[in-house]
Amino acid sequence: MNTTQSLSADVRSVPLVNNWFAHIYLMSPLTLGLYTKHAHLAMLDSFIDDPEQHLVSSNTPELLGGPFINYTGDPADMARFRDETMERCALHLRCADAINDMYQMLFSQAKGSGVPALYSQVDELIRYGVDIAYDVSKQPGARFIESIFYNSPLNAPQLQTVVLEKASYEPRTFVLSTPQIKNDKTAVTLSLPFGDPLWDELYAGTRDPDGLAERLRPYMQEPEREIPLLKGMLEPPKAAAADAEWTQDTPRIRYFGHACAMIQCAGVSILIDPLISYPNEAEIPHFTFDDLPAHIDYVLITHPHQDHVVFETLLRLRHKVGQVVVGRAGGGGLADVSLKLMLESCGFENVVELSEYESVSFEGGRILGAPFYGEHADLDIRAKLVFAIEMNQSVNLFFADSNPPAPEFYAPLKAMFPKIDCLFLGMECVGAPATWLYGPLLQKMLTRGEDQSRRLDGCDSAKALAMHEYFNPERLFIYAMGAEPWLTHITSILYSEETTQFKEARVVEKALRERGREAELLFGKMELLL
Repeated sequence: MNTTQSLSADVRSVPLVNNWFAHIYLMSPLTLGLYTKHAHLAMLDSFIDDPEQHLVSSNTPELLGGPFINYTGDPADMARFRDETMERCALHLRCADAINDMYQMLFSQAKGSGVPALYSQVDELIRYGVDIAYDVSKQPGARFIESIFYNSPLNAPQLQTVVLEKASYEPRTFVLSTPQIKNDKTAVTLSLPFGDPLWDELYAGTRDPDGLAERLRPYMQEPEREIPLLKGMLEPPKAAAADAEWTQDTPRIRYFGHACAMIQCAGVSILIDPLISYPNEAEIPHFTFDDLPAHIDYVLITHPHQDHVVFETLLRLRHKVGQVVVGRAGGGGLADVSLKLMLESCGFENVVELSEYESVSFEGGRILGAPFYGEHADLDIRAKLVFAIEMNQSVNLFFADSNPPAPEFYAPLKAMFPKIDCLFLGMECVGAPATWLYGPLLQKMLTRGEDQSRRLDGCDSAKALAMHEYFNPERLFIYAMGAEPWLTHITSILYSEETTQFKEARVVEKALRERGREAELLFGKMELLL
């Protein structure tokens, strides 16, 4: 009998949508066209116009993360890719135009009178998936019924590919502004939709590796070259680290980097904001996929940003995840896409939505979602939660990048949990301006001043100290700083004690330690028994 083989733990699985690194607004069929038109095609046209300027800008540290394509090949390659995109994504570009045209029509015609006559002016491509209405201030708008679009030709899993490549210590270049149109000859590209069950066989293991390779043949670009490479990436699954499982009644918390943490107790494991590093990827001490248990009972996602919804990690974990818990999208707005629908389209079968102050219970504890304030450019986004996790009478708060107007906004949470063991708080307090992420979705332009005032930022030192005083946790952990070396390809943040956010974090750390309190800025890894 053949031994089981699975994808080696040191092989990355880089998810792409139309050759761009996959994130939520490329996954939703409602917003893919808007991003393609207003971000991707705009960058491609700019690059084709002046490739040298893009190369200079993309390699200037101060401009890292900007809208610059970092491609050293023939610029004609990008011109061809642009033309292919316009053909391949023609329906999505029509959707983008239909959405833009509908909003302009509403702004000019919907002045307070009834709206039924306006539907005929909406492109049929989206007409039957929108609900036009006024708010109570007589402002017109549209609610998108997103599930309709997942069951329409706009849902395009055929645009999804995954590149399998060996992890290395070489820094990964920033990926959100450059399409991956040419892969290394040592990589394997599979044009296999993310939701396909073959991914579980590849990651969980198969006793028929030759058969699996043949079943994947139709999804390869160059099967004769890639099949031997794929087979070389398979190996007998390594035993998980001896201490990956945790059955003791004392809760254990492990920090995996950025906003990713795992809390375990009595055999129950909960993973928050999965973003896992590979072996042989970073020289600093860190946990990897090998440090995860065989089964993860709950995966929690705090909010829909690309460093918290990481398909590169999620797809690899799918076969071992019991339940995913997300915030309940409810506004039907372009920015408030449904994580539940998105994850279900990626093959996750048990996705639970919570609204604020709703909970999921399990033996010995519960997971409670609380409001997530700020950090979303003041847009009406509801698919976001901070989490309180209660395990064996220990309570730990994971606030990610929440930046409330004042700590008192969490009065109901404090009343429910008067004693807090650990408060995990994000302090990436610089943050990108609103248009960095949401620009392609906006239907009215922001002034520069408006854009800069609506940043995607976490707490500064004053807010963090106020939050600590309000909740009075036994320990404060500052995390979600985006600076670990295995995630700068999506955050563009380079670790430096001279940057504003790290200076602010050190202010908090120092001030609390001087009072005899426990506070730590996390970086790399941490393990704690409560």
